[in-house]
Amino acid sequence: MKTKRKFFSLLMTAVVLLTFFTGCAKKEVPEFSDDTMFTLRISQPWYFESLHYTLKSDGTLIVLYYDLELGRETLSNERMNKIKKVFSPEKVYNMNIGKENERTEGDSKYIILYDSNGNEIKIGGYELEGGDHFSSYFDKLYRLCEDDYTKKFSDKLFECAGEQTTFYEKYLNSSYENYDPSIFDE
Repeated sequence: MKTKRKFFSLLMTAVVLLTFFTGCAKKEVPEFSDDTMFTLRISQPWYFESLHYTLKSDGTLIVLYYDLELGRETLSNERMNKIKKVFSPEKVYNMNIGKENERTEGDSKYIILYDSNGNEIKIGGYELEGGDHFSSYFDKLYRLCEDDYTKKFSDKLFECAGEQTTFYEKYLNSSYENYDPSIFDE
């Protein structure tokens, strides 16, 4: 009787372990969008407001303030090739990003991928612990998206920070409908 119990116990342990290990295998990679490569979302509320970037596969870079499109440009083939050398949706999807800090007030960085149906797949989080590789990868992509065109938007955010106000308060007057893109022509 003891031998049967031992055998049954070992068999159940083996089944549980097998289930556990097969369930912990690499997650299945979805089919990614052919239209949008990624969106970079960063929030650094203690320092300044941040811009977000969405890069389309055709080289269109969209500059966003939260969900408001501030402008767009078409990247050169040279810049797109630099980004493509760094970026891979599969690499981002399978990244070990570290543990997200339980606080939700602080720096957050997300690389948002899109599946073939246009659904968002958020990779990142708030104050990642042990996410140094993710953070440096994010920063590299962010720098590759920035240039003189996007700098004019950043300059407006820094101007507002210096005046201890937000871009939203100064230029949008509490409404996205009041956005006037000519403020960047100065």
